[in-house]
Amino acid sequence: MKRLTTMLLSLMLVSVFVLAGCGANNSKVSDGVNQMLDTTKQLSKAIDSGDQAKVKEVGPKLEDQWKVFEDDVKKENKALYGKIEKYLDPTIAGSQAATLDKQALSSLNNQLTDALKELASKTK
Repeated sequence: MKRLTTMLLSLMLVSVFVLAGCGANNSKVSDGVNQMLDTTKQLSKAIDSGDQAKVKEVGPKLEDQWKVFEDDVKKENKALYGKIEKYLDPTIAGSQAATLDKQALSSLNNQLTDALKELASKTK
């Protein structure tokens, strides 16, 4: 009986640690997505106003923010990871272009924003 009790307590303890770890990853992803959504909003405003200096400043921040939690997304949701990557890289590249293509960059940024919103809805 004592052995059974010890085994059950051990299993419960392991379960608590596993569940706590899952919550931490989910929170990390959720925080990261929200930060990226704020950045895509700033980028959208800079694109709309034609402020190329601001676009060049804000665009690269997306990559730094994504690096923090992208591995977690890749493990948990490969399809959304691929969708975000599909729009992230061209958006960053477009933000660094010598001349601002407002229409193309705005479209890419909107598609990236939509993919991030989709990820945000899955991390709630």
